[in-house]
Amino acid sequence: MAVDSKSTFNAWGILTLGQLAQHPLEQLKKRFGIMGEQLYWHAWGIDLSPIYTEAEKEEQKGFSHGITLLRDYSEEETYVCMLDLCEEVARRTRASKKAGRTIHLSIGYANNLGGFHRSRSLDLPTNVTMDIYHVCLQLFHEFYDHHSKIRRVTVSLNNLYDDIETQLQLFEDKGKKKDIGYVMDTIRDQHGSTAILRATSYTDAGITIERSKKIGGHYA
Repeated sequence: MAVDSKSTFNAWGILTLGQLAQHPLEQLKKRFGIMGEQLYWHAWGIDLSPIYTEAEKEEQKGFSHGITLLRDYSEEETYVCMLDLCEEVARRTRASKKAGRTIHLSIGYANNLGGFHRSRSLDLPTNVTMDIYHVCLQLFHEFYDHHSKIRRVTVSLNNLYDDIETQLQLFEDKGKKKDIGYVMDTIRDQHGSTAILRATSYTDAGITIERSKKIGGHYA
């Protein structure tokens, strides 16, 4: 399979991951089946697999969303990317009626020049986008070297609790933020994943709109 796929890719003029990412998905699926689809998503840096416990695969341990960018991102552009990733992690957490305490941020620098993986836990569980984002910003400002270009970003939320268990522990203003999140989820469920977005998602650094075109409604 590996030899056959390599010769086919060469015949199609595919020599890099960027070229594979731009190749028609249907042609890859027709030629290689499900393996062709997996290769396509991997070329885009999309991880469609949720995190599971080691002991019991059926039990969800956390929610993770990451992307390998098709170009180098600056520090300011990474803020936008992180927000889009936090939005998706929060959406998936709310959809499962969960909330989490531990937020993990992974940053990979361009040209394989390192990066960092750090996490921080909150006093109370959350599934609010901006709560997750603010922790990611703290981690980013603390551990980023402030000069490297960035090529991969991953945001995770784990140490999960049932969402109903957190309701009585939340202040009123946070409860309102949660309500807004659920309203946005409902609009997206009814009208599509890009029916309502944050303004930053429409900038060149945003990843949500382009990703929605590429993966046909799947969620990473």
